[in-house]
Amino acid sequence: MKERKVRIPTALMLMVLAVVGTFNITYFTATEYYNRLLEDLQTQETRYKKLKEVTDIVDKYYVGDYEEADALELAAAGYVAGLGDVWSGYYTAEQTASIREEESNQYVGIGVSYGIQEDNLYEITAVTPGGPADKAGMLPGDRLLTADGVDVNTLESPDDLGALVKGEVGTLVTITVDRAGEELTFQITRDTILVYSVTSQLLEGSVGYIAISDFNSNVEKEFRSHMESLTAQGAKAFVFDVRNNPGGYVSVMHDMLDSLLPEGPVITMVDKAGTEMPLTSDKACLEVPMAVITNAYSISAAEFFAAALQEYGMATVVGEKTGGKGYSQQTFMLSDGSSVNLSTTRYYTPKGNSLAETGVTPDQTVELSVEDLSLLLSGKLEPAEDEQLQAALQTVVSKIPAEEAPTEAPTAE
Repeated sequence: MKERKVRIPTALMLMVLAVVGTFNITYFTATEYYNRLLEDLQTQETRYKKLKEVTDIVDKYYVGDYEEADALELAAAGYVAGLGDVWSGYYTAEQTASIREEESNQYVGIGVSYGIQEDNLYEITAVTPGGPADKAGMLPGDRLLTADGVDVNTLESPDDLGALVKGEVGTLVTITVDRAGEELTFQITRDTILVYSVTSQLLEGSVGYIAISDFNSNVEKEFRSHMESLTAQGAKAFVFDVRNNPGGYVSVMHDMLDSLLPEGPVITMVDKAGTEMPLTSDKACLEVPMAVITNAYSISAAEFFAAALQEYGMATVVGEKTGGKGYSQQTFMLSDGSSVNLSTTRYYTPKGNSLAETGVTPDQTVELSVEDLSLLLSGKLEPAEDEQLQAALQTVVSKIPAEEAPTEAPTAE
């Protein structure tokens, strides 16, 4: 009997080979994936071995009571602190919510600012015009006695008082104050309070003075409004005050500088991979004498604002050397509402300089006494007594064209 050869069609053979090939590729890909996963697991085990050893010892031998959640909070905070970067930090869910509220420049409350006096009493330092406290009749100088029945002198910190005063829109809070020896009680309905970060006035010599307390949300809009108002009033020069300004959003700062600087680079940010992210300004700029007042508490966007104007030769920096920060941060939300605020980019001035540790050196150094700084922080330092402001005024007035200059220059008398 003749042997019969079986022929496998070519198409079928190709299909079989394709299946085998696919199997091999899938097999090797899966093997590679699981090998990488195993390596990652081994790395994670090594990374957290010490923490596990500590928790095992605590579980086995610790005789006291403790909340594991509190221990884990501190462990997370300690890990970020271990980076050695003063600008990075871990924040609990409560702290994160408070920071977000602050950065939004609005909160729900009654619309007052307060400070602690020497006798440990909380005194109202400012009342928001048109706010709930203002409508109820509270005044600056009122001394807080109780909030919702709680004696404020028993509170451990101003944050505790804030927690009592703030709440949901439409809810009531009862505030008792001492006003020149008379006890007054107010029933106040909480509402959304807008916090304004820019104030301004027209000073001697037709100089527009603009104080910027931060670079948080919507500050660029406030800034633009004040600039337009002062220009309409006849301002021939500007002094920008960023003393005690902790910074804020890069986008807000960039928008403000764009209106002041000529065409060119404003800020360049560089991430961990070395990718550059430049922000620029257009041709439109402000061509009038300008000065920026700084001090050691001008940080981040505040000092960069001064540095950019200084490097372009658009403004004279007066005051004291700034804090010196060269990183920008990004907030990463965690699953429980807590967050990690991490330095993720380095930033550089228009000329490519980093402000890290060096800060901005003023063109004209003028220092405030401790007493005057305290008055400045409390909002009680009068312009005529503010040596840094007076120096800045004299600087810009001297640069106003003769035909536009005031008849008398401002003095520090």
